Amino acid sequence: MTQPHSTPEAADPKTKRSLSPRSIRGRVVAGILLIIPIVVTLWLVGIIYRIALSTGSWLLNMGTFAINYTFKLNLVGKFNPADATWYESTIAVVLTVVMLYMIGWLGANAVGRRIIEFAETLLERIPFVDTVYSSLKRMVRALSGGDGAEENAKRVVLIDFPSDNMMAMALMTNIITDASTGRRYATVFVPTTPNPTSGYMEIVPLERVTPTDMSVQMGLSTIISGGAAAPERIAFLKRGSLADAPPPSATSAPNPSPSTP
Repeated sequence: MTQPHSTPEAADPKTKRSLSPRSIRGRVVAGILLIIPIVVTLWLVGIIYRIALSTGSWLLNMGTFAINYTFKLNLVGKFNPADATWYESTIAVVLTVVMLYMIGWLGANAVGRRIIEFAETLLERIPFVDTVYSSLKRMVRALSGGDGAEENAKRVVLIDFPSDNMMAMALMTNIITDASTGRRYATVFVPTTPNPTSGYMEIVPLERVTPTDMSVQMGLSTIISGGAAAPERIAFLKRGSLADAPPPSATSAPNPSPSTP
């Protein structure tokens, strides 16, 4: 007698029920997976909105104070974000956007750069402030990849972390040289998932660094998403190819030690 053709679902009906999207557990899990990106996005937008509102409130209060002091007026009271109406909050946020636009516009022309350089010179003369400001400025420039597309593509690298059998995606921030041996090292920042603002700073020999063709934006998107947003194809360049490049200044290289007869 011929046996009926059996399917995997018929052989294991319990597995079919547990994996079915119609089950209560499956729908709850699907709902969680759908709502997590929305909630996180709204949370980040809320943080940005509150920062913009706070900054705009300060601008409004400073502007009204300047107008009242200049023209001897007392027409507008102090702006309070907690009691603000929707149009007052909108004005505050728009002022923040305008301020950011003006700062970007100043940094894009010669006169604005002179003003910014003058302000930075003043900051560099304040103890402790100069250290914090210069460090943050270098970090932001390194992570934003503002040194050109070619260098930007080399900033997303792979290193052996946390063991030799595993690789972690990192952002290369600088190249340093050992003054005694001349060996070159890369300082890299290994962000954590899903919060890339925390992580580890590692010093890795250049010959053990694997460059990639990923941009900083794509690298951060891949890290935040836990790899889900990674492109299907990534070009892993030759490991140690960064070490083959000449150092920025040959004068900074250490003097060769005399050979032993």
